[in-house]
Amino acid sequence: MNRPDWDAYFMAGAHWAASRADCTRAQVGAIVVNADHEVRGTGYNGAPSGVPGCASSGSCPRGKLSAEQCPPDSNYANCVADHAERNAIRHSDELRGCTMYVTREPCPACWTLIRASGLARVVTPDTTYDRP
Repeated sequence: MNRPDWDAYFMAGAHWAASRADCTRAQVGAIVVNADHEVRGTGYNGAPSGVPGCASSGSCPRGKLSAEQCPPDSNYANCVADHAERNAIRHSDELRGCTMYVTREPCPACWTLIRASGLARVVTPDTTYDRP
């Protein structure tokens, strides 16, 4: 029997969370897990509750632009969505010493929030970041 290691297991969970994203440009998921391998919170990118989202209504200004008109990771001021990382942090009851699994590299604003949150590690599909 081949069991995935914890990082592979929870990264698969972050991809599962991403399936709920309401963004036409990117589907991103995040999961916060404590040292005992218990999920403390999940998040995906999308409009806040009660706000029409990109995929459901087409009302996001950023979602109407091509990648050439609005490159990935450019200024998010024209986006109605909250990012997966922010939503996972918001929905977590524990952060200090935890690991966040996220399906893509966090944007600069999310990195600032992650650093301030007390998370110990961030795992993306390509890289693992440990707090110094």
